[in-house]
Amino acid sequence: MRGYLFIIFLIILIFFCTPLRLEKPLTPSFIMKPLPQELPLNQGRYLGKFKVSFYWIVEEEYYTGKRKVPLYLEDGRLLGYFPVAFVKDFKIESCARLRDGRIISYLKKKDRVRIVDKPLGCGFKLTPLKSIAVDPNIIKLGSILYIPNIFGLKINEKESHNGIFYAHDIGSEIKGRKIDIFLGYKHNRESFKDAGIKHGMEVDVYLLE
Repeated sequence: MRGYLFIIFLIILIFFCTPLRLEKPLTPSFIMKPLPQELPLNQGRYLGKFKVSFYWIVEEEYYTGKRKVPLYLEDGRLLGYFPVAFVKDFKIESCARLRDGRIISYLKKKDRVRIVDKPLGCGFKLTPLKSIAVDPNIIKLGSILYIPNIFGLKINEKESHNGIFYAHDIGSEIKGRKIDIFLGYKHNRESFKDAGIKHGMEVDVYLLE
């Protein structure tokens, strides 16, 4: 009997003390929830039509040319010198991935750079294909939005978009009835093009309450 109890105790000990390991990255349910059976229009308030645009992480590896433009960290230390075109695009998109893999965000008011683990929005960390920039005078930051034009958009062979977005960011060019979708990386724009969602077109926006 004691031997039997000892074996059970040993199995429990191994189960709880063995660290869990993910064999492959999992897609958080926050990013791609299963598509609902019915569109959640009855849960939301129609805000009207908004012009859509896109922004993304600028990747340094695709830029050539002399590294002569300096970028400085918040504390004034030099981050490094970079190609002119890279710095120009970085300051437009506000986020970049360096050759060494680090992600940097541009702090426009300070004209400085911050090294981050995820792209920064306005008080939020941005999630690719789910975060959008809005005019806070029109849409409150933190709002959950539904865009039926994007419902069912193919992200890849296995996943489709549920049309739900989060107002996580603002932008100097995002004024009035405009929204700017954070793509993560530029190649994700192809999914929207394939679905007929192009820069400057109007989409319906609902506020989920």
